[in-house]
Amino acid sequence: MDEDDRAWLAQALETWRGAEPRWLGLAPQPLPTVAAVDSQCTYLLLRGEIEGMTAEPHSGVATLPDGAEVPLGPISFASGEGGYFAMSLPSVWRAAGVSSEVGLERMMNGVLLHEMMHIRQTELANQALTGKSSAVGVSDDELTDDIVQDRFGGDAEYVAAWSRERDALFASAGATDDSRARDLAGEALAMMRSRRASWFTGEKAGFAVMDDVFLTMEGMGQWLIYQYFLSPEGGGHASSDALRAVRRNGRWWSQDEGLALILVVDRLLPDWQQRAFRDPDWRAERLLAAAVGE
Repeated sequence: MDEDDRAWLAQALETWRGAEPRWLGLAPQPLPTVAAVDSQCTYLLLRGEIEGMTAEPHSGVATLPDGAEVPLGPISFASGEGGYFAMSLPSVWRAAGVSSEVGLERMMNGVLLHEMMHIRQTELANQALTGKSSAVGVSDDELTDDIVQDRFGGDAEYVAAWSRERDALFASAGATDDSRARDLAGEALAMMRSRRASWFTGEKAGFAVMDDVFLTMEGMGQWLIYQYFLSPEGGGHASSDALRAVRRNGRWWSQDEGLALILVVDRLLPDWQQRAFRDPDWRAERLLAAAVGE
């Protein structure tokens, strides 16, 4: 492993270890197996420990701990079923032409934080999602955090309703005082409930839970990146700059609205993390309702 890649990986994993107690209020837990990929090898780090890692040469296709194969390129994901985290190293992302306004390595730190968050969320998410996808005709292969966008993105009325809801949440997050923030959050909550009551009914009712789960998971992951970008080690960016860097173009619905929602919850609901990691029913809508005082 290249010296610069090794140094980045070591500090990125330490950043996650610090994020658990600092921003999530969680007791640190052992890391999962980490699969790190460069142009020559796949490196396996048991419990995320660099010392003692093993290297398996590849010829442009990396084999991951569960036997899955991925072509060489920028990757980063948490495997809930496999219980591991996979990410290609900075040399691979740089060779692919990836860059960021916050710097490549800092951007990748944020990506790692987001995906490691999912490792901590998977068990609760699986409890909430059990049976929901099959009930609406979504196969396991189709079930991703973009499933609602994939299924409803072609409905102009739905997109308009969702956009108003997202915008109200961002307005709440940026309001000048908490009273105004709470009022706007209440409006967004009403919009969310109306949207779900209008579109997620009958044979599509299961989408309400999927929407809630993925807004929670992706929102918390994006919020963690935002907190990191605000911190000195993340560059100490102004909140507006950090928000722009995290949102990028706002292309992915669950990430963008989820970020807005968790920003509001973080502003109005102290110690929300203890609820969000406690049981599968403390998801986006319930957190937002608690934030507005219901």
